[in-house]
Amino acid sequence: MSVQISVNLSNFDVLSSCFECLCEQYPEAVGQAMMNVAQNILATANTLVPVRTGYLKSTLAVEQPSNFQLKVKATAPYAYYVEFGTRKMSARLFLSNSVNQSICLNWHRRLCSKSKIYFKVDNFSQ
Repeated sequence: MSVQISVNLSNFDVLSSCFECLCEQYPEAVGQAMMNVAQNILATANTLVPVRTGYLKSTLAVEQPSNFQLKVKATAPYAYYVEFGTRKMSARLFLSNSVNQSICLNWHRRLCSKSKIYFKVDNFSQ
């Protein structure tokens, strides 16, 4: 079971109308900015991921299905269990924490506390 975190920045309550305007006028620039955010998330995940053999770390990847959506994922079959834990092993939240850290580094903490930042975690099989 792998884990994938999708970040959709269009779900922000704060400044959503400005964001929509930017998306309409400059879709490529918004896409590039989102890819920069994804690369920061990936870099943070690479430092937070627990390493025993290195396989989990080697499966971390970024995908950008559109200019307005990005996915940071770990495709190792056991990634979900490492991220969220089991009844015998505590969660290690390497992807969730990297998303939270990157978003709060890129935006002022006050904005983070007032905004609703949504990210979706999917279980998927290879």
